[in-house]
Amino acid sequence: MHAEQTASTQANYQQLQGQLVGVIKDLEPIQKQLLALYQEKSKALKQVDVKQIDRLALAEEELTRELQFVLLRRQQLLQSAEQQGLPSGSLQELLTGMGVPESAAIFQQIEEAQERSKKLRHESWVQWIVSQRSYQHYSQILELIAHSGQKVPTYSHGQNESSTGGAIFDASA
Repeated sequence: MHAEQTASTQANYQQLQGQLVGVIKDLEPIQKQLLALYQEKSKALKQVDVKQIDRLALAEEELTRELQFVLLRRQQLLQSAEQQGLPSGSLQELLTGMGVPESAAIFQQIEEAQERSKKLRHESWVQWIVSQRSYQHYSQILELIAHSGQKVPTYSHGQNESSTGGAIFDASA
């Protein structure tokens, strides 16, 4: 009976490890494609190439959907491990709980995936900041145009509007 349980446990561990390897193998190319895309997007942002930015945004959406699918599979794998009484806080914990030695190549692959993930988070954060600051500057320019080059005071005595509009909006100009 004990031998049957051990064989069953080993089969479950092999199945989980196979799924884990599949998740890592699917994750790697998506991360690499996103990193390459973010490099292109950085160049497009620096050159203010709106068409290129729009094209890259569509590709980024598709890669993000693929990444979300892989992460969903990872979450399902960890939930399955938890149901079997294995550690399920991370892929490393799961492997350790299954008795896989830390010298195994899969640990190195997970570490590399984590490094790519850090780079992706950093690059997406930088691009978000650049986009937000660009939006702020654009809004300020529109505000200046709309108010004849003068800033509207934040606090006033009930008069928020100037007597004339900007040259673009003023029909009498």
